Amino acid sequence: MAVNCPSCNERINIPRRTAPPPPVSQQNPLCRTCGQGTLIKLTKFRMSAPVVVIGFVLLIPSVLGMLFGVFMLFVTGAASKQTSASGESKIRVQLAAQNIPDPIINEVVSGRPVSPNELASLTYQQKSAVHEAESSRLGQTIGGGAATAIAGGVSIFVIIASFIGGLLGWLLIMRKRVLQCARCGAVVPAS
Repeated sequence: MAVNCPSCNERINIPRRTAPPPPVSQQNPLCRTCGQGTLIKLTKFRMSAPVVVIGFVLLIPSVLGMLFGVFMLFVTGAASKQTSASGESKIRVQLAAQNIPDPIINEVVSGRPVSPNELASLTYQQKSAVHEAESSRLGQTIGGGAATAIAGGVSIFVIIASFIGGLLGWLLIMRKRVLQCARCGAVVPAS
């Protein structure tokens, strides 16, 4: 295109553009730092690489710790039931060996006290066996309950500690969305 110069009035040729300038898209805005590159959406870790590694080191064992704690809770419950059942069968066999009637055996095994009227028909040796079985059953109940409470408490502590460690690890490996210039590498928060 030929035009006259506004200063000297001489004729000048101005070349035409071969292509229109690229439109600025709203998806990828221009970088405000360099003014030429476009900003691209990326997801990056919030923390530095060593902190992210620490996060993974915390997160993986924490998940395993929670699974172990839950497993130990189930094992503790099953062991408690099995111990109780084996104790009951042992008491049942001991009382049956002394020829004690089944209703009295059932009361002792269930943990209910045997009434004096029921004990009146028994011999001294049978009464002694019933009292010993009642004491044994009480000891099994208290001991089993204490063992279950301690093992269950340790399992719950492992689950809670692992959960806290996992939460901390997850916070350390969290990611954030940013916009990064394709030309100069400047990073700005995505909003």
